[in-house]
Amino acid sequence: MSRIGDPAPTPAVDGWERHGWMLSAIWLVFLGYTIAALLQDGLGAGQLVLGLALVILYAGVYLAGFIFGNRLDSEARWVKWNPVGLVLMLAIVAGMAAIIGLDALYMTPFLIAYACFLLPRPAAWCVGLGTVATTLLLSGLTGTLPDYVFIVAIQVGIFVLNMVTFALIQAGERSEKMQSDLALASERERLARDVHDVLGHTLTVVAVKAELAERLIDGDPERSRTEIVEIRALVRGALADVRATVGGLRGNDLSTQLAALRVTLDGAGVAVDVEGEHAGQVPDRLRDPLGWLVREAGTNVLRHARATRCVIRFSPGSLVIEDDGVGLGSSAAGNGMCGMSERMAEAGASFHVGAASLGGTRVEAAW
Repeated sequence: MSRIGDPAPTPAVDGWERHGWMLSAIWLVFLGYTIAALLQDGLGAGQLVLGLALVILYAGVYLAGFIFGNRLDSEARWVKWNPVGLVLMLAIVAGMAAIIGLDALYMTPFLIAYACFLLPRPAAWCVGLGTVATTLLLSGLTGTLPDYVFIVAIQVGIFVLNMVTFALIQAGERSEKMQSDLALASERERLARDVHDVLGHTLTVVAVKAELAERLIDGDPERSRTEIVEIRALVRGALADVRATVGGLRGNDLSTQLAALRVTLDGAGVAVDVEGEHAGQVPDRLRDPLGWLVREAGTNVLRHARATRCVIRFSPGSLVIEDDGVGLGSSAAGNGMCGMSERMAEAGASFHVGAASLGGTRVEAAW
């Protein structure tokens, strides 16, 4: 888990961005139709060599686009040169047409594949539909449509397949980005919740002890000095807790929180009774969430309840915390209450807040 302030990790290279050109290279085998046309036309040595050189150059430009100018990698330096590559391929097809005539149409499916993956969508549509229309027009005007109808079928198939494939790849990337954004938002919520719970509890205790020290400063200066020393220790502990929480390393053991709550409430004049034993009754997966619950519920008792007694009751499958204070009344749920509810839901436990039999507030978690 990264921490705030750490440098951003280098994005992992997607498999398609690294190896996608290999899939494109496989289809170059169909340039064999063009090579066969060169060999069968009875060309002179010079034209044959020139034609083969054009085929090799055509394949090189095609592959260079997929290797260096992959539009799925928005940071690729060569993306802006993709239209230039398409123009070069068109020029090569035109040059090949001067040598072998309409058989140069055998090279056109590669234009469509190039456009579908390496050019913006409007350009891909124009190239795909324009290539099919041009093939139909030229073969129709020369009366050779039956000879090239299979090329039209290949063009249409490649256009549809590549457009759908590219759309699916983009949809997958958007889905991954959404998942990443959701994970980041969830982590931010967790961090905010943890910091609230840590600081809310500690600052409440500090406030209570500061008021006590103020009342004792004249009548019992030694006790007041002791309270101030404890306040200083609490503040230092809170700083350490915040650092650990931000780093994602902080635990919140249930036993520790029970002991801390007893000391805190006792110091504020609130009697604490723990009924039942949590050992053996609380599943391991719930010890940390219930530690947070005990901490937050105790903070609420200390801060809002004006209670004199707090009862913590363990039973098989549940934990109940009650006080004899003023109760919730019409108060809306605050961040702490929402945080408790979220933690219990994440741990697979139910959470309920209501009126207590003692007269105050009852907080219950059940699993």
